Amino acid sequence: MMPQIARVSHRYSVPVYSCSGFDSLTSKYDLAQDVSRAFTYKGRRTVVLHLGDHDPSGESMFSDGLVEDVHAFVGSIIYHKKPSDVVMFKRVALTAEQAASHSLEPAPPKKTDSRSKKWGARPTYQLEALPPDVLAGMVDGEITTLFNREIFEADVAAQPGTRRTIAMQLPAADGAA
Repeated sequence: MMPQIARVSHRYSVPVYSCSGFDSLTSKYDLAQDVSRAFTYKGRRTVVLHLGDHDPSGESMFSDGLVEDVHAFVGSIIYHKKPSDVVMFKRVALTAEQAASHSLEPAPPKKTDSRSKKWGARPTYQLEALPPDVLAGMVDGEITTLFNREIFEADVAAQPGTRRTIAMQLPAADGAA
């Protein structure tokens, strides 16, 4: 799914990451550092769009793992702001409503998943069951809803000047100053 989603997000300069299960604390800390830098240097709040299975682990990865841990790290880096002012998380897919509207096949919760007790008898759905074009459309819709074209165009316009400034700071190839 990564290449499909990247094709959609690339045109907006939005990066895509895959955690393939529960993230390590290191990857969450790295994300917290990235969003903290965006806030510190550009004054911009980062929005993290999350895609995951509709099952006990998929829900837990998002609400109990990712959001909670990254907010804790951001709070330790930028302590004068509420973490939710620095980074916002939004679960894009998969929900029970989306599964129903696309007639996805349900499956019972995994008995081996310790979170299944709280889940009860509710059906689960796998994100991979969504047709790729539907998933791409969901991601594109979320990005365009949040996308600020004026900021994007200002960033693109500033790039040549930034490149020139950096190039002027680099030593000459032949060692001459």
